[in-house]
Amino acid sequence: MEELEKLLRWAENNLQAEYIEIRYEDVSRFHAQLKDGIFKTFTTQQSHGYGIRVLAQGAWGFSTTTKDDDVKDAILRAYKMARVSSTGRKEKVKLADIEINEDVVRSKMQVKPEDVSIEEKVKRMKNLERLLKKGDEVASTEIRYEDASGEKLLVTSEGTRIRWELGYIWQYLWVTGKNEKGLAAARDEIGSVDYGWEFFEKETEELIAERILKKLRAQLNGVYPKRGEFPVVASPIIVGIIAHEALGHLAEADLTINSPFHNLIGKQIAPEYVSMSDRLVEGGFGNDLYDDEGTRVRDVQIIKRGILQEIMLNREYAARYNMEPNGHARAENYSVPPIIRMRNTVFERGDHTLEELLEGIKFGYYLVDYRGGQAELNSSFQVGVQEGYIIRNGEIAESIKDTSISGIAIDALRQISAVGKDFDIEMGRCGKGQMAYVSSGGPHMRFDRGIVVGGQR
Repeated sequence: MEELEKLLRWAENNLQAEYIEIRYEDVSRFHAQLKDGIFKTFTTQQSHGYGIRVLAQGAWGFSTTTKDDDVKDAILRAYKMARVSSTGRKEKVKLADIEINEDVVRSKMQVKPEDVSIEEKVKRMKNLERLLKKGDEVASTEIRYEDASGEKLLVTSEGTRIRWELGYIWQYLWVTGKNEKGLAAARDEIGSVDYGWEFFEKETEELIAERILKKLRAQLNGVYPKRGEFPVVASPIIVGIIAHEALGHLAEADLTINSPFHNLIGKQIAPEYVSMSDRLVEGGFGNDLYDDEGTRVRDVQIIKRGILQEIMLNREYAARYNMEPNGHARAENYSVPPIIRMRNTVFERGDHTLEELLEGIKFGYYLVDYRGGQAELNSSFQVGVQEGYIIRNGEIAESIKDTSISGIAIDALRQISAVGKDFDIEMGRCGKGQMAYVSSGGPHMRFDRGIVVGGQR
């Protein structure tokens, strides 16, 4: 930290810049991939480097280096880039003011990944594979595990000084199976930034194996769905993917400007019993105290009682919208500049039990989990369903297979007729040029229309 402060003072005295930011990162990552009894990948990587952003003459310049003795030159490179790019920029970049923070953010992990032996990590993966293979219908398994430990620093010319203890654990499963009815596949993804190895006391191998085999068997033994628009009861996981993919990206300010949300802020877009937030959640994969610009993270009420109220901002877009920054500037690592990203995007609880949501549906679908999905900036979405069931006369009946759902999320919002009182989240990754760990979820919700169910037949 002291060396970085010296470099900042030098830059402030010698460069005509409005703002200078140095991010430093030193992180060790372990990654292993176990596929059908063979470790295809087994690596430890060290990531060490500096990312420098300079705002000069209303334009950004960015440079990186992995060398401790090259930081001054990297600052100069970023400064020169900013000066050159400013000549062709009509709208000059301005930054909204933030509270200047000096802090050390300690990890909440009780048992850090770095303190767990590789032998124990391998033992756990092999045991999980063994439990998965107990399923007679399982043809192939793939388990990917990754963890990280280290630190990052942020120092800025405004006086921000933040040091983070970094760490996360992440696991991804892909299981394929077959029986006399055909083939199927299922995925499962979990992770944490708040919990260390103790996370697996809750997410045991037995629980994980049982969960993914249930998804697989539901498809293998399922029936083909009827195509069409029917009442749908969506689980927290399905609700979450709609919140994240179809609506959350529209509320990221750099995308809002070209999306339907741009002209809808302050307007009613859903029933008054529907609210959606991007916020800190117990166990959320996107939790943090500060973003990568040093802004304190705060909860964002995207939809409040049906009204589109807030969007996610970094300092630049906060200035454009004349709003207060809310801590959503995130960078995958030191080698890329921060951009606006979600954290934990969720619908908020309502008043209904699952039984009440199912009540009165003569024919519809109960959608539990997804496998892959995509959305466009007009809020259209298409999502594969890896676990779902027919609802018949208010009861959950046989499972369905080869199913997908689609719709326009802004239209589907208006068709929500009831919101559950439960709440759950799923952990995952989001790609937007960079990768970010995120969570999404909410309660069970009922859509009377607005979601089209499709399939191969």
